[in-house]
Amino acid sequence: MRKWWMLIFLCLVVPAWGQEECREVNERLVLNLEAALSRALNYNRQLIGTTENITNSQYQIQIADAAFDLGISPNSEAGYHGGSNDVGFDIGGGVNLSKQFKEGFSVSFAPKFIKSQNHYASNFNVMFKMPLLRGFGKDYQLAGIRGAEFAMRSARRNLYVAQIQLIIKTITALYDVIKAKKAVELSDESHQRISTYYQAAKLKEKIGLSDALDVYRAEIELRQAQDTLTGAQERLQELEDALRDILALPMDTEFDVEVHLTYRQNNIEIDKAVDLALKNRTEIDQGIDVWRESYRLAALAKKDLLPELNLEFNYNSHGKHEFLTRSFRSRNRDGSFNIGFTTSTDFDPLGDQIAYDQSMTAINNAARDLEQTKANLTLEVKKTVRQLERSNKRILLQEEQIHSTQGELHLAKLKFDRGMANNFDVIQAEKNFRNAEQTYWTALIDHIIGEYQLLAAIGLLIDKPCIE
Repeated sequence: MRKWWMLIFLCLVVPAWGQEECREVNERLVLNLEAALSRALNYNRQLIGTTENITNSQYQIQIADAAFDLGISPNSEAGYHGGSNDVGFDIGGGVNLSKQFKEGFSVSFAPKFIKSQNHYASNFNVMFKMPLLRGFGKDYQLAGIRGAEFAMRSARRNLYVAQIQLIIKTITALYDVIKAKKAVELSDESHQRISTYYQAAKLKEKIGLSDALDVYRAEIELRQAQDTLTGAQERLQELEDALRDILALPMDTEFDVEVHLTYRQNNIEIDKAVDLALKNRTEIDQGIDVWRESYRLAALAKKDLLPELNLEFNYNSHGKHEFLTRSFRSRNRDGSFNIGFTTSTDFDPLGDQIAYDQSMTAINNAARDLEQTKANLTLEVKKTVRQLERSNKRILLQEEQIHSTQGELHLAKLKFDRGMANNFDVIQAEKNFRNAEQTYWTALIDHIIGEYQLLAAIGLLIDKPCIE
């Protein structure tokens, strides 16, 4: 009976275990273009750090805007006082309510209450302050907010540029893996064919149809093919690890890359491509924004040339009584006010003038940087278009080269099999054919990558965010 149960267990349970193990082992991540780009944009570590800069910029805007919120500053005091008429302990407290307005003026109200040994004291202070020269107007008061908003726009544009760079980097890494796999396949095929030639040369030597030189020559080529295959395999592993790092995948993740290997001929004119780049590239928007920000900072520096002069109105009301509520009565209170002009700044005309001159220089630098950005983009677009044209010509040339070397290899093998040529001709024809195939795949993949690089160069790879 026990044997029957053991047999049932082996027939039902053990095969299921084996199938589950095979399923887990054979599971491999399939990376097509869409899946790889989606993962890169969501999990790439460097891009996440760039995204956090936008969050920090949002915090800076909130901090700058908080300067115009209602300020509440509580205060308290406790101590002992002495004199000819009044001696004893005091305890009290109050609050200072202040509000800074975006036009420049500020208002504060400060009530305060004190309990002495024999009486209560209540004090109310109201102050209005208006800058007349330096500090007047929204442009000056909102300088912190405007600067934080500029930093936010710059951070968003930097994120957009980082996304484009990551997309190109991911596409290049995917196709580099495909290129390396093709190199491994071609090297493996070449190694197998040269191994066949080597075995044939040894066999012919035994029957006297070839000499030892042919065997040595075939053995040398076989070792070189083995070394080439090993190098191609190591290169493939390195490129797969680089792709794992870009996609933030665990380094032991097994995956297969599935991307298209067809290309389209480039028909875009260079002048049209340059016009699209100057219209769509966010680097132009950033250059213009920097130029405008330089003007804004120069306007602030010009206002700083003026001295600080404020109009202030201050009213103070003080009351004292043995009962707190009675201290509020008008007959128990004393009031006073003053109005006048105040200043509290160090007058440094030379330093302020130098700061203003520097701000004007910054405007000129921003204008030159904008022109240089346009020139750099123009050169980048021209270079990308010309590289595509060269890749297209190389593909057509290598297609013809493959056809020629394939015929050469076929003819050399026929001569070698019939004893009309030695293995040197076959091995050389094999190398020519392998090099032609490798060059063809390199040119094809370079062209495909170049198509995406052209879209990035003219600003049409992904939609540009609307940044005001």
